[in-house]
Amino acid sequence: MKNISEPEQILKYFLVPDNTRIETNRIIVEGDVIVGNHSSIQYGISGDTVIIGEGVDVSGDIVACSDARIDMWSKMGSRVEVGRNAYLGEFVTIDGKLTVEGDLDVGKEVKIKGGFEAKGWIVVRNPVPVIMFLLLYIREMMRLGRGEEVEKAIEELFDDSEENQEPDGKEPGEKVLIIPEDAKMSPEAIEAGGEAVIGNNCYLIGTLRVQSVETGKGLTLKGSVFSEGNVTIGESSTVYGNLVSKGQIHIGRNSRVFGGIKADSVILHENARVDGTIKAPSGVSFLREAGEKPVLAEVNALGKVIIVEAEKQLVNVPEEGLMKAVDLVEIDSLIKVNPKAKNGFVPGMERKSARTRAFARTRRLAGSRSLKKRQETGEHQS
Repeated sequence: MKNISEPEQILKYFLVPDNTRIETNRIIVEGDVIVGNHSSIQYGISGDTVIIGEGVDVSGDIVACSDARIDMWSKMGSRVEVGRNAYLGEFVTIDGKLTVEGDLDVGKEVKIKGGFEAKGWIVVRNPVPVIMFLLLYIREMMRLGRGEEVEKAIEELFDDSEENQEPDGKEPGEKVLIIPEDAKMSPEAIEAGGEAVIGNNCYLIGTLRVQSVETGKGLTLKGSVFSEGNVTIGESSTVYGNLVSKGQIHIGRNSRVFGGIKADSVILHENARVDGTIKAPSGVSFLREAGEKPVLAEVNALGKVIIVEAEKQLVNVPEEGLMKAVDLVEIDSLIKVNPKAKNGFVPGMERKSARTRAFARTRRLAGSRSLKKRQETGEHQS
């Protein structure tokens, strides 16, 4: 997985933490959720702390176990339930009912069509803008536990820093779903302008349209992937769709793709399986488990894969230093090729013109005659 440390860089990525489920009508996250400005989310959202940027449109329910922050001009199309405190910016619209177990801090011109219920204090003012809070939140979150000053900052942002400490020792930053600004998410497609980094054991419904994709283990994706950059599918993953990239596509061990692959180049683990057609102008490579003999695989124009296995030790090496020739094993390829390719170019079997063949025969005859003449001269001299 990518190593992303700067808070400003994090906001440019579509980050999906481990065990996240993006189902037909809702997003379920074990940690926090951050939605960038001017995004459109046609899902419900369920997480610990939910932070919504400016001008965001969310059509489904929002359930926040802890706090919820919704910036100005955002619209929530259904109900909002908050387990602790809620912060609403100016001109926020909530079509459903707002339920807050703690305090409600609300700005001017906020519309709650379904009514609201708050068990704590209700304050009407302009809360801190979510983007400013967001940068501070992420910056300190990534540095949690590195000094007394950081701990004090965390205590100021949260009521109790100990409650925000993960029981398994992980930092909160490892369990945050980040949706970049201007993203569009619906059950049909997930579109984000930046790169996508998806954690382990995630379940996603919808086609991914991103700059590049890197996934962890155990991904289940019910949709295709369209990417300008590289695509890496982790081991033991299943993709019910096509993979299309202008760069390289790498399929991990024990993964399966129920669709086709189109990319500049493809790397397949030997235990991976692709049910559809593979199109890769720069070639297809196969990987084996570590500790076994290295494999060099090339695909010729006929769609056959020639695998050359290097010998670990030389056997019966002549004194002149001649090496033992390696064995060639030909196996069927998963690649489907056009029948016209059978009459095309095959490495090592280039077609030669009549002129070239004539020159070759002349050189062979001249060499034979020269050798015979030297032998006869030697016999006369003797």
